[in-house]
Amino acid sequence: MRGRKLCLSALAIAGLTLVGCEAKSHENLPRPPVVPVISVSVSEKSVLVAPRAVGLPGENAINLTQNAGAPRSEADPDVPLVANVRFSNLTGRDSQLIIEGPVDRDIRMPANSPGSFTIGLKNGIYRLSSPISEGSRRLTVGPSRPSSASDLLTP
Repeated sequence: MRGRKLCLSALAIAGLTLVGCEAKSHENLPRPPVVPVISVSVSEKSVLVAPRAVGLPGENAINLTQNAGAPRSEADPDVPLVANVRFSNLTGRDSQLIIEGPVDRDIRMPANSPGSFTIGLKNGIYRLSSPISEGSRRLTVGPSRPSSASDLLTP
């Protein structure tokens, strides 16, 4: 009798274990695109922008070698490219960084200070300038949105 109860208990536990192992499907959500960093330096003589173009096809967004030669997955090219802009005002006067193009934005720049902001840029050509500087620079934003799906240490 005792052996029979032990056998039935073991079968019940095994049955519950198998019920808990039900196959489920979890669809992987697409990974976000790699966020490029754009550096802007403003002096009285010029505005410098690096890189001069982002989101161009064939461009390697970040320098990771573990996937060299592997095909890159792309995110939606119609979504604005989210970029981190790091700027520095090299003058002794407060001013503004003016971004003109498919997306317009004015950013306050304190005197002799660095700063940063995040912006969503649509495809197109932008003009970056400042009232305290003589010149302006172009920034080109292309449709390439490399996904971070195959890169380590990225979201």
